[in-house]
Amino acid sequence: MTPRQQSILVGAVVTGILSTSYLGLLNTICCLGVIVGGIVTTQQYAAYSPGAIASGDGAVLGASAGAVGAVLSALFDVGLRPLGLDSQSVQQTVQEQLMQNMGGQGMSPEMMQQMQGDAPGLLSAMGIALLLLNVVVFAIFGAIGGALGTTLFGGEDAGGAAPGQVVEAEAMDE
Repeated sequence: MTPRQQSILVGAVVTGILSTSYLGLLNTICCLGVIVGGIVTTQQYAAYSPGAIASGDGAVLGASAGAVGAVLSALFDVGLRPLGLDSQSVQQTVQEQLMQNMGGQGMSPEMMQQMQGDAPGLLSAMGIALLLLNVVVFAIFGAIGGALGTTLFGGEDAGGAAPGQVVEAEAMDE
C-alpha cells in the first residue's frame, strides 16, 4: 500500500467513525467530522512525503478520504444497529418513553410503524440515493479539510508549486 493510499484510508476511517449516526452531532456543525478527516489525511501524507504538498494535492487527498469515509460511515451505521447505538434505535426508545409517560400505556406496533414511517435501508433506492449524496457532500467537505491540512502540515511551500516545479520568481533569481 502506498503512503498516499494509506493516508486516504486513515482519513476515511476517521471520517467514517466521526460521521456515524451516533456521533452525527459533529457533522451538524458544518461537517466538522468530515473536515477533520481531511485534515488527518493530509497530516498523514505529510508525515510520509519528503517535500512540500501542493494545496491541490491536499484537496484531492481530502476529497478521496471524504468519499470513502461516507461509505464507511454507512457501513458502521449498519454494524451499530444490532447494538442499538444507531439513531433510529435511540429515536425509537425516546418515542416509546414519551408515549408511555403521556398515555400510561405502550404503543401498538401499528402506531410505531406510522410514527417512524418507512425508514430507508442501505440497499433501498432511497438509501442508495442518500449514500450517493453523502459521497458527494463528504468529498466536498473532505477537500476543504485537505486544503486546510495542507496549510497546517504541508511544509514550507504549502499551497505553492508542486515539488519539482520552478516558480517564475525563482527562475529569475538563478
